[in-house]
Amino acid sequence: RQKAKRRGEGEAAQAEPEESGLGDGEVEPPLAKKAKKVAAKSGGGAGTAGEAPSPASDGEAAAAERDGHGEELTEEAKEGAFSNFPLSQNTINLLKARGVKYLFPVQVKTFEPIYDGKDLIAQARTGTGKTFSFAVPLIEKLQSVSPDGRKGRAPKVLVLVPTRELATQVAKDFKNLTRKLSVACFYGGTPYKEQIDLLKSGIDILVGTPGRIKDHVQNSKLDLSSVKHVVLDEVDHMLDMGFAEQVEEILAFAYKKGSENNPQTLLFSATCPRWVYDVGKKYMKDNYEQIDLIGKKTQRTAMTVEHLAIQCRSSQRAGVLGDIIQVYSGSRGRTIVFCETKKEANELAMNASLKQDAQSLHGDIPQKQREITLKGFRNGVFEVLIATNVAARGLDIPEVDLVIQCSPPKDVDSYIHRSGRTGRAGRTGICICLFQRREEDLLKQVENKAGITFKRVGVPSATDVIKASSNDAKK
Repeated sequence: RQKAKRRGEGEAAQAEPEESGLGDGEVEPPLAKKAKKVAAKSGGGAGTAGEAPSPASDGEAAAAERDGHGEELTEEAKEGAFSNFPLSQNTINLLKARGVKYLFPVQVKTFEPIYDGKDLIAQARTGTGKTFSFAVPLIEKLQSVSPDGRKGRAPKVLVLVPTRELATQVAKDFKNLTRKLSVACFYGGTPYKEQIDLLKSGIDILVGTPGRIKDHVQNSKLDLSSVKHVVLDEVDHMLDMGFAEQVEEILAFAYKKGSENNPQTLLFSATCPRWVYDVGKKYMKDNYEQIDLIGKKTQRTAMTVEHLAIQCRSSQRAGVLGDIIQVYSGSRGRTIVFCETKKEANELAMNASLKQDAQSLHGDIPQKQREITLKGFRNGVFEVLIATNVAARGLDIPEVDLVIQCSPPKDVDSYIHRSGRTGRAGRTGICICLFQRREEDLLKQVENKAGITFKRVGVPSATDVIKASSNDAKK
């Protein structure tokens, strides 16, 4: 059971490297092998993993309930037996080549609704095999009809993901499951020409990040009118990174209001913020399915975030920032500061009163350097990252001890999710919003829209700073 469980974690770790670092060939196969099930639930004859689907005697059936070592199969392996699903022999062979010997619980629960064309909101965490849970049924669906080999054909499947790392990995998983379909992966920071050449030759499955997909659509290079299946993966993460608007702009090209022929829509998210349901209502059919693959037992306790508001003049901001960080995060804690302009980001990062090491992140900094800066921050090379709201879009922001917003945020949804980056190991996270007296109304708007209440606190006093420094020294 343990091995089977570890295999489940392995497949998804391989599917989403940004959280695990597992390489391609490092998948640990499960202990159990595929069972020759006699009674198949749906389309059983379509895929019996390598064996002929001849009628089995009681003795053979009993033997089939054991793996090659004569050990009895786990319930998980029995439920996920390939013969329970309308899988083609080609797909079964490719799954076996990846070390997959049965479908995991996530894949078992989602296969039928996805294969039957239903819209779906699935709450699934990284590390459960969720990439295959939509890749396997979608590939089977596409391959069940005669192939469209036309040059320049528009994609039938669009998968939107928040980061280039995840885009690369999801595209690789699709490629590993099909030899007949053309799979492409588009993300920013790479040349347009290669992607346009791929569009000209024809694509069946397109995986990409919102920014680059939106560029191609707006430049009339990418036609989404033929898309039959849309997958939004890690929706909460996308929202977190400020992609909500871009995602909706892309979807507007693929959906017609009130049409019965809109694409099948599949949303995968570890948490389900309000935006997930808003998107569901807007783009999904009324009878969409909702599947919770996290469950109450394994669900993380709701992270509590304390929202504080500190009134200070803009001229005062640079001077008090160091004290705020010292008091609320300490000299060893990680802090991220969001501000509006590049000038402000540079000034705050260079500010002499900031006692912690800080680096800035904004639009003038090349993509490559942004990634290096973010990696340094994630690895603890420096403690404070100062980013403009725009540059923070599309960045996979790690968990931090403190989030500071230099003024009341315009994009309330992004603010809520950034605040969720605070508080690790069950501690209460802290999110601080600085405001000037004339911004009091803006602050109230954030409170109303986000359903939070800011606790008004003063600028830290000299006593607070001394106390925090001595506490730091004791650690």
